[in-house]
Amino acid sequence: MKQPMTLKGLQEMRTNADTSALVSGLPHKLHMRLCCLEMERHRRDQERRVAMERANKCQARCEQIEQEVRRLLEAIYKQSGIMPVQTEVKPFNDRPHGSRSTAAAGQQTSKPFMHRY
Repeated sequence: MKQPMTLKGLQEMRTNADTSALVSGLPHKLHMRLCCLEMERHRRDQERRVAMERANKCQARCEQIEQEVRRLLEAIYKQSGIMPVQTEVKPFNDRPHGSRSTAAAGQQTSKPFMHRY
């Protein structure tokens, strides 16, 4: 019987920084370990910086979208002459993650989603 494949994550990735340098105590191995660790730290810092920039761009875009939605709703209400009935655009952080439906937000719909093939 075939054994299931084990999934490995970031923690299981090996680096060039070998722990045998500490045991052997050879200076060139210690320097090599130091260099490898410094390079890894630099790579991780770059990854973190890029991820933070991307998250900040996403947050800024979400704020722009919310402002645009408010502006469009105001224009619709001004054109129609009808005052809005306590409409409130939920901030991006208050919405449930990964869904846009009202059912996911805690409200029940009249019919469940059904699909046939």
